[in-house]
Amino acid sequence: MSYQSKHIKKETKVGAYLMSLAVLLCSIVIAYYVRNSQEKALATILDGQAKRTELKLIQSTEQLIGELNAMSKRWVNNNRTKEPIWRADAKDFVARLTGVTSLWWVNTERQFQWGESLESNHIEKINELLKDVEIKEILATIPRNYRPEFSRTFDYPDGKWLYIFVPIGSGLNFDGSFVIEVNIKSFINERLGDPMASGFYTQAVAKEEVVYSNGEHLEKSSYFASVTLNLDSDQDGWEFRVYPVPETSQIILSPLPYFIVGAGFMISLLFLVALLSRLKARNQSMELGKQISETEKVQFELEYLANHDTLTHLPNRHYISRFIEQKVKQGLLSNQKFTLLFIDLDHFKDINDTLGHSVGDETLKKLPVLFNRVFRHDDVIARMGGDEFVVYLPGEMDMSQVEKLVKRFLRYLEYPIDIGEHQIRLTGSVGVAFFPEHGTNVVELLSHADAALYRAKDDGRNTYAIYDSEIEQKAKDRVELISRLHTANDRDEFEVFFQPRHELDNQKIIGAEALLRWRPNEATLIKPEKFIELLEETALIIPVTWKMFEKSCLQFKQLLEINHELSLSFNISAKQLEHPDFIKKLRVLLSKTNFPATQLELELTEQTLIQNVDNSRYILKNLKKMGISVAIDDFGTGYSSLSYLKNFPVDVLKIDQSFIRDIEIDSDDLELVKTMIAMGKNLNITTVAEGVENIQQLNLLKEEKCQQAQGYYFNKPMPFEQFKKLLSDAEGS
Repeated sequence: MSYQSKHIKKETKVGAYLMSLAVLLCSIVIAYYVRNSQEKALATILDGQAKRTELKLIQSTEQLIGELNAMSKRWVNNNRTKEPIWRADAKDFVARLTGVTSLWWVNTERQFQWGESLESNHIEKINELLKDVEIKEILATIPRNYRPEFSRTFDYPDGKWLYIFVPIGSGLNFDGSFVIEVNIKSFINERLGDPMASGFYTQAVAKEEVVYSNGEHLEKSSYFASVTLNLDSDQDGWEFRVYPVPETSQIILSPLPYFIVGAGFMISLLFLVALLSRLKARNQSMELGKQISETEKVQFELEYLANHDTLTHLPNRHYISRFIEQKVKQGLLSNQKFTLLFIDLDHFKDINDTLGHSVGDETLKKLPVLFNRVFRHDDVIARMGGDEFVVYLPGEMDMSQVEKLVKRFLRYLEYPIDIGEHQIRLTGSVGVAFFPEHGTNVVELLSHADAALYRAKDDGRNTYAIYDSEIEQKAKDRVELISRLHTANDRDEFEVFFQPRHELDNQKIIGAEALLRWRPNEATLIKPEKFIELLEETALIIPVTWKMFEKSCLQFKQLLEINHELSLSFNISAKQLEHPDFIKKLRVLLSKTNFPATQLELELTEQTLIQNVDNSRYILKNLKKMGISVAIDDFGTGYSSLSYLKNFPVDVLKIDQSFIRDIEIDSDDLELVKTMIAMGKNLNITTVAEGVENIQQLNLLKEEKCQQAQGYYFNKPMPFEQFKKLLSDAEGS
């Protein structure tokens, strides 16, 4: 039909108006949905903030109670701490913890004895407080329950205050209570921080009384989330309400719904005009156009899928290989030059392993935006697969231009990427190859750029390397070394050396650290720094470590017959710790070798522990149940912090030799070592100095009360038989 009848035209017009009206209604529905989603999003964010607030306050309170319990234990262990020492500890306690203004000792007769305070009139305040009926009841309850107790809130002219009571000892060893005075506002402000920085106000209500608030007129807001914290079992809980600051509300509850309605009206109007115009065209033409459009769409989609990566929508390996092949042919004919960059994201596997592949995929999706900020319009970026990318740079570029561009890319790559609640920070390694200097076909160019990439990785990552003949030789050597390591494992060429560990008070041998060595033949001995990284990369580290672990246990059992108090220290790699069967295999090995778990110490680096905190905490908890000690190796070189030392059950801190090396001449290193030793003392953790090489270092460590040490001053690592003889001679003397 070429033309429509009047009846059909009328019906079609009515249909056009109805469709336009439907578009308008859809925009209203969408606006309502968006507004509803905004409110749900705000509710979800508030709920998450409330939970984070709850976690912060619980952790802060647990840390506070934990430090008081530790002071109580020291009191009992020392059969009462002397007053000067107690006062020093108390002053340090009050000075360190914002919001805590006083720490007292109330004896078993419920009388104030000692105290330290930031206030000058605290003794009068204490004596008045001890007359309070509720306080008397708390002091009477503690000898029966032997657990921390919290008072009600007290109103003073300078704010609201809370008192926490912690028993000293129990049973016959009960010796009264430690009492701390907490300024509620100062304490919570310190833990929650500035509400304008966090984006949320917080209010705490106890028995319908507002005991804390960092905002004004919060009760007028209809948007909030709450959690209830119980200070102890016989008190009503405090309700913490979290409110958004105006800026947060404005960001989330944006005027987008009103814009959608306005845009919907305009679109419906334009849609109506377009529909009425299109109705003038013949049905046959419309159908033909539709068929052509569908065909072109299918062809485009097929071609797109064949040449692009579905995740990042960048060109894929297939496309870039054909593209470079064409550019090589053109370059050989017309002497056109170009440059290839081979990019690999450093340790990207850790993101997938620790945060999940969904987070890894979302990170990769955001990279094209970063590429577009750095590279030119004519540059071609392709994803080769995984976390590898190739960039084609047309035209002749000198070395300085390439270096400037690559450095700019690496700098942009380090900017944080927000993926949900995670903030991802990336670094990368880049290999560079020039056409035609470094290859005249696709395979050569990509292979040589890849070899340069491995040079960049060997140089410490987060850098670049330009291909040369030396890189090619190193790449070949690397492949050959990997093959030799596989052969070495099959032929049992790896062996264990032992480096003795000494008690500093008497320099007596108390144990040894097992160290991996490679002996390909009788005349050659290779140290771990030459091959350990490749073992990690190829995952050979797992079978090699288990084999050496078993050998160490069997050999060390002979030494326990000479001295049953010796302890064996063995290093565990991150890959080994992450294996789901680690605890199971460890139990099997100890059973098989009949090695006593109480004489075993496993050494883990700080980096290994924090790669997967939940898994590490689970593993360490099981190790403690088995009676195995846990040591932090190379302490001070990674993510040292009191928080993870508190959260992980650690027995030993091994201070890295880089801090010990210059302590007799470098005051900064000495102060750092002093701090680490003091940290160990405060947490009841044994400190071991690594790399002690001279008597001056030894004397300084003794002065600071470091407990144990190992290093060339005492002994170098040695084969088992040599160590056995050394131990026998020492025990015989």
